[in-house]
Amino acid sequence: GDGGAVALAALRHAPSLQTLTLSLQKNAVGPHGAQALAQLKAAPKLHTLNLDFDRNAVGDAGAAGLAALKAARPLHTLTLNLGSNAVGDTGAAALAALGDAALHTLTLKLWDNAVGSSGAKALAAGLKEAPSLHTLSLDLGKNAVGDSGAQALAALKDASSLRTLTLKLWDNAIG
Repeated sequence: GDGGAVALAALRHAPSLQTLTLSLQKNAVGPHGAQALAQLKAAPKLHTLNLDFDRNAVGDAGAAGLAALKAARPLHTLTLNLGSNAVGDTGAAALAALGDAALHTLTLKLWDNAVGSSGAKALAAGLKEAPSLHTLSLDLGKNAVGDSGAQALAALKDASSLRTLTLKLWDNAIG
């Protein structure tokens, strides 16, 4: 739960930690725990971070807290699995701020949530302008992106630094 996630946030004090993977699936981690783990942005040498919150209760507030990882300057590879976490348009819009980070590779797994067209549009707008993002993978399967959200995501074709793009949009009422 949140108590364990708060305790794990102390890993930010590891002076030479460069890569961290935390698999926290099905642990009742809520917004408070996710927000606490966003403190990993202070890890001095962390360049690769994988946070797997699959099937928890992070919600929009936790997603917004995790967006603070944009301030992690050494970080260049980030994977956030927020599948089945009650993240909606507000949380997706907050995560769009990760476009302001110095990331080279970003994987956002938001499958089986409540992301609609406005959340997809916010993600597309925020990530399209990411100055150093070369590889982007967005898993928005089993949401409600719809045609207008898909059209917004298609605009990622104009992202100047993007070299590799993966969009998973299964079960989204597209077409």
